Amino acid sequence: MDELPTLQELQSFITYSKMGNFTLAAQAANITQSAFSAQMKKLERLVGVKLIARSTRGSRLTAEGEKFLPEAEHIIETLERAIHSIRLANKLERPMLNVGILRSIGDVRKNAHVSYFQQTNPNFSISIYDMEEEEMLLDLRENRIDIGTCYLPNNKDMSSYESIAIREDSVVYYAPKRELPAGKVLNTEELLDYPMVMYPPKYFMSHRLKSYFSEEGRQSLPHLVRLSNPYAMIAYCQRNEAGSLISRHLLDALGIKDGIYALAKPLNLQVCFVYRNNNSKWETMKTFMDYIVQKVGVNG
Repeated sequence: MDELPTLQELQSFITYSKMGNFTLAAQAANITQSAFSAQMKKLERLVGVKLIARSTRGSRLTAEGEKFLPEAEHIIETLERAIHSIRLANKLERPMLNVGILRSIGDVRKNAHVSYFQQTNPNFSISIYDMEEEEMLLDLRENRIDIGTCYLPNNKDMSSYESIAIREDSVVYYAPKRELPAGKVLNTEELLDYPMVMYPPKYFMSHRLKSYFSEEGRQSLPHLVRLSNPYAMIAYCQRNEAGSLISRHLLDALGIKDGIYALAKPLNLQVCFVYRNNNSKWETMKTFMDYIVQKVGVNG
C-alpha cells in the first residue's frame, strides 16, 4: 500500500486552512515554520496534487485544496468521535459539553434546565456561555463550543450546521414606568413616541428589530441608550422612563408580570439548537438536547 499522510499532517493542513498563513499556522501547531512547510510539502507529495498555492504575495488553498479540506476534516472528526465514544463507554472521561446561548435570549431558564439535567445526569460536565451570533458560529466552526442556542432563521449561511427547534419566543414591549391601560396593544408609532432602549448595532436582535420596524415603514429608530444584554435593559427600564422589546419567555422566567404590552404586529422568533455535522460528541450532545427539548415541551 502507498504511504498515507499522518494525522499530524492532516491536522496541520486543517490548521493552515483556518489561518491562511504559514507563520500563524506554524505558531498554532507549536512547531517551526520550516517544519510546518515541510509537512505541507510531504502531504502534497503523498496526495499527488498542489493543495496550497504559494507566491511572493502570500499563500492560499488551491481548488484541489478546497476539495481535500472537508475530507481531511472528516477523517480527524471520525477518529475523535471513535476515541470519545470508547473513552465514555469505559468511563475514562466525563461527558463534557460547551453550550453557547444567544445573549438576546437570556440564560435564566436554560440555567434551570441544566441544573435539573445534572440532577439526573450527575456525570455530565456542562459549561454555558452567553455570546452573540457571529461569535457563536465562529466558536462552533472552531470546535470551541459544541452546541449553540440561537434564533432562526437568519441571514447567515447555515449549510454547515444542523438545527433542532426548541420553542417559539414572543417579543413584547416592556415599559414598567409608562402609564398605559392594562392589556393595551401597541403599534409602531406608539412604541417609538417614548424613549427606547435598544441593543448594540452588531447584535442579532438589533438587526432583527431594525427589519421589524422597516417593515412598518420606519427606516430610523430613535433610542435613548444601547445596552449589552436584556437583563441590563430590563433593569434600566425599571429605573428610568424607557421601554424596550424583550422576550416574553425571559420576562416570565424572571417573574416579571407588570409593565408588559403586546405588539399590534406580532414578532415571534424560533429558538433552536445549532450544531456542526459529525461532531465527535454527538451522543453526549443528543442526550442533552433531547432532555432540554422534552423539558421545554413540558414546562415551556
